Amino acid sequence: MSAVPWSDLLHAYGPATTLPRTLQRAASNDPTVAARALDDLYATVYHQGTVYSATAPAAGVLCDLASAPDVHHRPRILELLSDIACALRDLEAQDEDEHAPDVHADLTRWAHDARAAVAAGLPGLIRLLDDADPSVRAAVPFVLADFPEENPAPLLRVKCAAEEDAGAAASMVLAAGDLGSDLGWLRDRTRDARREVRAAATVALLWRGTDPDDAALRALTDEIQAAHSALDGQLWVLDGGRTTFLTAALDDRPGPQIRLARDALAVPDPAAVHRAGEVMRTWRAAPAELLPPLAELLTGSGEIARDAVWEIKHGGPAIALVADALAPLLDHPDDLIAGSALEALARAGDARAVPALAAELAAPRRAFDPAPALAGAHAHGDALLPALRAFLAEPVKGTGFAGNLLAGVLDGLAGWDERARPLLPEIVSVLERRKAVPSAARALASLGPAAAGAVPALRGFLGRRHGRPASEGAAWAIWRITGDGDEPLRFLRSALRSGLDDDAAENLYALGPAAAPAVPLLEPLLEDPTGASGAAAVVHRATGDTDRLLPHLVDAVAATPAGMLAVRGLGAIGPAAAVAVPAVREIAESPRVLAAGIAADHAYRTVAARALARIVSRGAR
Repeated sequence: MSAVPWSDLLHAYGPATTLPRTLQRAASNDPTVAARALDDLYATVYHQGTVYSATAPAAGVLCDLASAPDVHHRPRILELLSDIACALRDLEAQDEDEHAPDVHADLTRWAHDARAAVAAGLPGLIRLLDDADPSVRAAVPFVLADFPEENPAPLLRVKCAAEEDAGAAASMVLAAGDLGSDLGWLRDRTRDARREVRAAATVALLWRGTDPDDAALRALTDEIQAAHSALDGQLWVLDGGRTTFLTAALDDRPGPQIRLARDALAVPDPAAVHRAGEVMRTWRAAPAELLPPLAELLTGSGEIARDAVWEIKHGGPAIALVADALAPLLDHPDDLIAGSALEALARAGDARAVPALAAELAAPRRAFDPAPALAGAHAHGDALLPALRAFLAEPVKGTGFAGNLLAGVLDGLAGWDERARPLLPEIVSVLERRKAVPSAARALASLGPAAAGAVPALRGFLGRRHGRPASEGAAWAIWRITGDGDEPLRFLRSALRSGLDDDAAENLYALGPAAAPAVPLLEPLLEDPTGASGAAAVVHRATGDTDRLLPHLVDAVAATPAGMLAVRGLGAIGPAAAVAVPAVREIAESPRVLAAGIAADHAYRTVAARALARIVSRGAR
């Protein structure tokens, strides 16, 4: 180490003059000192996935440390070596334009050197397959799997046959499978007496593209439901835990993924609950399958019940399937459980949420988000009007979770459209008292011409002195209410020139032809990837210029707020938009959740299905 010219080399924070001391501390007899040194090494020689000129010589030292029996945290050292070795692959996966050419050349050279340094240490690392510490024997295959060109799979198979530790043997199976070992050998491992090895072999077979049968799913389920496993804490499972690692192996197989997530809930722990939520947010068929077993956990321990009801409230329309299990929780003493139950029922439009929502407006206790709750309860608006009138007259502060309760209530009312009309005087009064102005403006905008009486009050917030959110919110509301963009555009022009965010695009699209004054500002955005989606939809709706804008609309289709405006525009065009059918059909019929959230995805799916029906109405699908 002393022969290395460290001061001439770089790490993430400049010259690597202190790196020798950090490497010495990594070899400290004190495990706390050694752990902190490893943290420092991750921050300097492998900073957020980037390696430097000092990384290669540091990797050589780390290989020596990993081979020293008295050094602490050797599995973590091996993890760092794996990360360093993979930096080149990760860099090659990036767009070259992400860095200046000279910077990219330096990064590439350093990544090559760093990988070569780890490769040079492989003979010593291979000897660790016979180390006395099983955690080290389990970590080494993780590194070897990064070097398929060295063909370590045959050696791993030999070592696995003699390995007595279940965790180390499972790691060898995973590495051998990742390196492309014979399917027959992997299938033989699925009959191993050790549960972890059977699960590892099943994962390896799935990586190789084999279809899971009942025995494979059983092997994964047994491993997921085990209270303890030799896989826990291994490098393979650090990113997300054992349950996530095992279920992720099923990749693009929704049925088995859902089944495995459901089976994992039979022995519930937070990881299984969170994984069920991830699967629901991935596959459209999952909420109907996973919400019922999640609801069975609502009577369990506090942590499990809190996690379960949190996932349930994000479950979209299928929440209705478990409404009966949620209703008794409205009076739960845990404010988070009670609040999540209230929000879930309200999102589902369940009338049993109405008394609790009214009580929250008078005396907040539960932890919930009022905006989606009130938006979901729109069908019960008449029953909520007395409580809403009283609240808007004298707003009370919400819980810390709810943030600004008044703003949340107004944002929820913005989703009521005409149903909020009876509350118009109260919303105007809130605006006149200068409270939650952007949210009050959104609620008034949603009422359109019916809110004409609010225009004088809204005009009072135009201009920079009131702050950009208030000024722009008032301008949009005036435009939506009056249909006249001349005055509002004076206060929106600067924002529109700099880009078109989702809120602006939706406001303009709602204006239809009345958005015409904004078209000259939007035309340049049609060639800007960051604003083209919304601009294409708005300009088309304002001008009706299908011939010119159809290609832009097709390119803009996506499961995003702006992308769905394009879908709506294509649906309005009808059969002439047939070229968009594949993109629109993907949103309507994909098995995957495509949007950022289950409820939004369901809404997008409905919009896309309607648009698709209009486009193909005169021809066969």
